[in-house]
Amino acid sequence: MVHSHRTKNYDEFIALMKTLEESKQQTFVVFTGTPNESGESWCSDCVLADPVIKKQIEHNEEHLKDTNIVYAQVGTREEWKNINDNPFKLDKKIRLQFLPTLLRWGTLHKLQVEECLKPDLLNMIFEDTEDDS
Repeated sequence: MVHSHRTKNYDEFIALMKTLEESKQQTFVVFTGTPNESGESWCSDCVLADPVIKKQIEHNEEHLKDTNIVYAQVGTREEWKNINDNPFKLDKKIRLQFLPTLLRWGTLHKLQVEECLKPDLLNMIFEDTEDDS
């Protein structure tokens, strides 16, 4: 069973990740823009990638048993684009540069922007259960 989590800011994200790291379960993080008034992310690439990522999570459910999927909101468009001190960009463990980004926590495995639209790449990252960090 896949365990889905959502965080609305950096502090929530860090607190959740500390708890999940202690659980020793595999964790993937989907970094996305914070939703606007209409409920959609301000990041158009994130809006396009969201249903593709969710579909591939369902498709790979057998490989993702007891896996955590964290949907982490990185801030408003202004907080992401105009401020050089966005904590997700500055965190040495994350070093986030692009949205959306799907990161296999604790490894170097990640997909960014248009890579998140490619089911074959998503399948590869979800199916690779070797611990090769």
